[in-house]
Amino acid sequence: MANRTLRIGVTTELNERAGARLHEIVPDADLVLLNTDGSWSESPAELDAFFFSEDLYYLPDAVGAFVELLGTSPPKWMQTASTGVDHALFAHLLDSGAIVTNSPGVHGSTIAEYVFAYILSHAKRLPQHAANQSERQWTPLESLELAGQTLGIVGYGGIGEACARLGQAFGMRTIATKRRPPSNEFLDQHFSPDRLHDLLQASDYVVLCCPLTDETMNLIDAEALAAMKSHALLINVARGRVVDHHALSDALTSGAIAGAVLDVAPLEPLQPDSPLWDLPNCQITPHDSCHVDASYLRTADFFFTNLSHLAAGEPLEWVVTDIELSDPSEGDV
Repeated sequence: MANRTLRIGVTTELNERAGARLHEIVPDADLVLLNTDGSWSESPAELDAFFFSEDLYYLPDAVGAFVELLGTSPPKWMQTASTGVDHALFAHLLDSGAIVTNSPGVHGSTIAEYVFAYILSHAKRLPQHAANQSERQWTPLESLELAGQTLGIVGYGGIGEACARLGQAFGMRTIATKRRPPSNEFLDQHFSPDRLHDLLQASDYVVLCCPLTDETMNLIDAEALAAMKSHALLINVARGRVVDHHALSDALTSGAIAGAVLDVAPLEPLQPDSPLWDLPNCQITPHDSCHVDASYLRTADFFFTNLSHLAAGEPLEWVVTDIELSDPSEGDV
């Protein structure tokens, strides 16, 4: 690679936030910028590398331009900011023969903090306290103690382990599903995936951290929701299609479970006519549980590491294959 100028594609936001680091690694690179409106700073044909950074997920015009590029001149290598690579774009790129690399475990601590923000809000009844304050009502409320409660984690990868770590810090019992038994100090009990309902029946809080595969599509259906405790809280930080939203709406409306927190939807953004918007026991966030500056820069570090390998003619790390795309064993997002 030393005798040829690399052509590297990134978004304008990545360039603004971490461009100096990029130029340190490949000072002579030909940098091609993808703007928020979908325009390119110059022709993006024959890119050696493209970083599908986190900001790109929320720029429809830019994504459209990238999809068009995939159909004409796909980059030789693409790094994604996520661990999960179930998006159709990634499958399309793999089909083109390009190399795809991901960023395993990069969002673990950030998303675990999001999970526990909502667990604590639920346990300590923060929304009701806020409502009482707005009405100038001095009304003491009974709340819950996390110590002794059971945290059930569906899919035990980097995010699941980070959730278990926080759960143990609060004195919770931590249980999780994973195909192969994990060996670390943060998990009290392992369940094989075929014992999902056993985990649901035992859990006071259920966190979904599994990848989207054929096996996990609508994994949390009416039968699974019926297995949960009536006071349980369901939190989905995996993929929207892991949960049957029609069944979830019914369960929340009937009181079969106490509540749900959804950071993802089957089709994003969540459709305006979804009944979940109006349910007081359902809290919805726009897939932003990992949106912190430190997390964004950590994903950039994965790209820069592989960019260094590319410039030196070395093998890339974290390469994704077709088998990994359908492998539910890692349980990460």
